Amino acid sequence: MKKCILLYAILLFFSNKGFAQPANTRNQFILNGNLTGTHVDSVILYCPDSSGKYMHIEKPVVNNTFSLSGSVNHPVQGTITFKITGEIIAPNQRGSRMKSIYIEPGTMILRGDPLDMKSLKISGSKSQLESDELDSRVAPIMEEMKPYAEAFQKEPDHEKKAVLHDQLEPFQNRIKQVSYQFFLDHPNSYVTANMIGYYVSRMSLDSAKAIYNGFNEQLRETVAAKELAAKIESIKQGMTGSMAHAFTKTDINGKLLSLADFRGKYVMLDFWASWCVPCRKGNPHMIEVYNKYKDKGFEVIGVADDDHKTDAWNAAVTKDGVSIWHQVLRGLKTEMIRKHIPNPDDMDEIYGISTIPTKILIDPTGKIIGRFGDSLGGGDDDDMDKMLASIFNK
Repeated sequence: MKKCILLYAILLFFSNKGFAQPANTRNQFILNGNLTGTHVDSVILYCPDSSGKYMHIEKPVVNNTFSLSGSVNHPVQGTITFKITGEIIAPNQRGSRMKSIYIEPGTMILRGDPLDMKSLKISGSKSQLESDELDSRVAPIMEEMKPYAEAFQKEPDHEKKAVLHDQLEPFQNRIKQVSYQFFLDHPNSYVTANMIGYYVSRMSLDSAKAIYNGFNEQLRETVAAKELAAKIESIKQGMTGSMAHAFTKTDINGKLLSLADFRGKYVMLDFWASWCVPCRKGNPHMIEVYNKYKDKGFEVIGVADDDHKTDAWNAAVTKDGVSIWHQVLRGLKTEMIRKHIPNPDDMDEIYGISTIPTKILIDPTGKIIGRFGDSLGGGDDDDMDKMLASIFNK
């Protein structure tokens, strides 16, 4: 599952004029801390270094002050955590004890209470200021959404959870609109490059391309921008009019399944997961559709995002009664994602899937003729029903 241009440009200008500095100086960052409130004994910074590898820097905090240094080629997003002497932070508390920050070449100062993440403020980082601006735009909507999100997380009942999920949708759309406007206002921001990946699934392909095309040459060399470019290309492969990418998978029964085996039939790729509430909510309708057209040359292949939860996958297939069609796993390999390595077996990468449920309809020649469920195809279940009716009810 995703950054200061001005400073870099100035340094580049001087290097071209014969005032180049040694690489370790030009790319060096220093983060000094002046803390208040709770006393802690150490600070931990985790972020990519100038080679792209993640560095883990841990330093003592003395008299509420510290100094961290390292080398980065451009603004990068990292995390900072503070610990009390002898403390072991429980896994369920790590998120609340960690703050996301932007590190960039130059000197920065962090101030605030180390155990109150919201109080921590950084000066000297242009990208951090931009990140704070985006947060301030989104914060009021997040506050409105908070009761619904908390209720959704706590609700154990599947049907009630589905209702709460629908109530979250308007808030998520507002967050997307506000964020997209930020991206337009800051076309060459490292924050834009970092954050747009979370919203690609909720915008049109043209909108995603417009943001990427606005990046300058320097920004396009970042990992985030390259991942966006790759995502746009994979989305193109999964759009209507493209030939469906061939694949071979082991299905839920341990048998090999190839897309080529279905040539001559209409095939619906149904991207879903056991943990996806709207996916499970839509299964009864999909069962109706399958039973209606299965004898007319219609097949369904479920592609589940449950590679690390196969027991839950099997249980959901049985409970929802969707074993009547073919079921495979997407082919997720988390380590490859973490290392930014393309995975040719990941169905989500192959077909440009960023959100589920998404359904892709392939015709008998192997061409994609419909995409439903996400913003990229522009169609919903009603559009899917109309297309299938136009095909099979002639």
